[in-house]
Amino acid sequence: MINERLIAEKFSAIWKQSFPLLTPTFIKIFNETQVEQVNSKSVDYTEHIRFDLVAEAAFNLSEISITEKTTPDAYLGSLGSRNTLMESIRGNLWIETEYAQMSIPFSEGELNNIQQLAENICEFIFKTKRKFIAFRPKLKGYGIVPDLEADLVVDDTLYEIKTVTRNFKSIDLRQLLIYLALNHVSKGNNWKYGGLYNPRKGSGSKFNVNHLVYNLSGGNPPNEAFENLLNGIVGDIQIDTRF
Repeated sequence: MINERLIAEKFSAIWKQSFPLLTPTFIKIFNETQVEQVNSKSVDYTEHIRFDLVAEAAFNLSEISITEKTTPDAYLGSLGSRNTLMESIRGNLWIETEYAQMSIPFSEGELNNIQQLAENICEFIFKTKRKFIAFRPKLKGYGIVPDLEADLVVDDTLYEIKTVTRNFKSIDLRQLLIYLALNHVSKGNNWKYGGLYNPRKGSGSKFNVNHLVYNLSGGNPPNEAFENLLNGIVGDIQIDTRF
């Protein structure tokens, strides 16, 4: 099935046509000038941890902590809660062979990482939020692009969360643009800002969507740029399916 990761990784011709200025040079400058430290500390990684599981569990734990008005540390203090957290990530991941045994308990290193990452996410939200927060906002699909689920909305900003040790890449921005495009063509109330956030490095960036789209598309307004992107992807998929 087509999903946002595949769309962000593939369809190079469509991306170049819709956002020709989203180049390696732009991303390099973006990381150097637009990314700021958000959290008071970064989170070191431990060898032999299951990175995808840790990232997903930390995101879930941050949601639990905020909605249930608890702390990551307090929640993880219970074995039952830890088991519930493991169960919550079942089915949310593309599970590779080494992750097939989902019943394997979190290791001590994984639990420490999960707690610290969740604490950073909560700190980021508390620093940023004024009125509104929503985890996993749902987005209506377009053509044969299915309904998707983004990461986080804080007030008027849609954030894509990447729990990684690297700098942000163009694929991260592409994934955020897919969500913004789907929201733009299906609703009238579009997010004014977009953002990337990395709880492991404790850093992120927030930007005006209209300005970013204008600059990356070579001067097109969001409605035109987003429709060109989605129509190009749908057309490309249909051609591949036909042959």
